[in-house]
Amino acid sequence: MQPVLERFKQVYGGLTAHSLESLSELYSDDVEFQDPFHAITGLPALRQYLSSLYAKVESCTFAFEEEVRQADGAVLMWTMSLTHPRLNGGESVIVRGSTHIRFRDKVYSHRDYFDAGAMSYEQLPLIGTVIRIIKGRV
Repeated sequence: MQPVLERFKQVYGGLTAHSLESLSELYSDDVEFQDPFHAITGLPALRQYLSSLYAKVESCTFAFEEEVRQADGAVLMWTMSLTHPRLNGGESVIVRGSTHIRFRDKVYSHRDYFDAGAMSYEQLPLIGTVIRIIKGRV
């Protein structure tokens, strides 16, 4: 179990648009991936999805803070620091989240949990301001 978890943290610790080939070392060909934006089946589709996400990313790092392990899976708590020219005026966006993975020799199920609004539309001019005001009143 430890090698898969360590490989997961290592791959995501250095993932860029140019290192997506390393995903085949981590994921099974029939991987099921889900995040707040998409549900994807298959390694080629996951690689394409991540390629589009990372295309304009200037930097993206994950600090893995805690993990809960089971025989064939784990939950990892993390803080992501993302810099994208169209979010937060090009400044870093910090998002906390968790990932639930299931694996054998490779990861075959990956689900991310995080506040999608905090990462995306809250960082946009005008819309983000309105959303933050509304959240402050609730």
